[in-house]
Amino acid sequence: MKSLWSRTALLLVAACCAASQAGAQEEGGNPANWCRNGAFTRDSKEFGLARVRGEKGSRVHFYGEEEGCPGPDVKCRRKAYLVPGDEVITSRTFGDWVCAWFQPARGAETVGWLAADRLETVATAENAPLALWLGTWAFYDNSLRVSRGRRVDVLSVSGDATWHGVNPGNVHVGEISGEGTPVDDTLKLGADPEDCQAKLRLVGPYLLVTDNKQCGGVNVTFDGVYRRKK
Repeated sequence: MKSLWSRTALLLVAACCAASQAGAQEEGGNPANWCRNGAFTRDSKEFGLARVRGEKGSRVHFYGEEEGCPGPDVKCRRKAYLVPGDEVITSRTFGDWVCAWFQPARGAETVGWLAADRLETVATAENAPLALWLGTWAFYDNSLRVSRGRRVDVLSVSGDATWHGVNPGNVHVGEISGEGTPVDDTLKLGADPEDCQAKLRLVGPYLLVTDNKQCGGVNVTFDGVYRRKK
């Protein structure tokens, strides 16, 4: 079992925030204090699960990325909040803050900064059995199907992605297919950078996906946090 965001680890990382910030800028090319939906799955090399902690009835607000944020200033605090027991996906850090993704049972996700001291780790399986990858996964109109490959240690992936423009009928589509063996809970598809490449990461019950923007028409991407369909 592995524990990516133990309370101790979170505080240690926070103490070394300067190195984390530089790494974040180099990795995603975005400002170090950015924590936003469109870049969440590609702005970090490591992800984990955490659970909000605190007294019953308390609220843990998300914080934004405006100038001077995240921080205790009221201008940084968003209306969206979590309660103790809520589970989030965690990525990179910025000082005493952790970039997090919350996916409710129904409705749209929320992405933003959470105070590190209000989170405690949720252990996830290390080198998860291939059976945990299998099934059909969805993120809005995008779908990925993961099945057994030609060998017992290989997974086969196929999927479709759709982008809808503002104007009716302005729809672009894409597709992905490939086989591979997960390494450290990460499955890489595609070898040619001029063709479709994708990275799939299994984090507990979620499948985090990033691609190289070569998997379909203009604006089409498989980037997102997928959940298995029942």
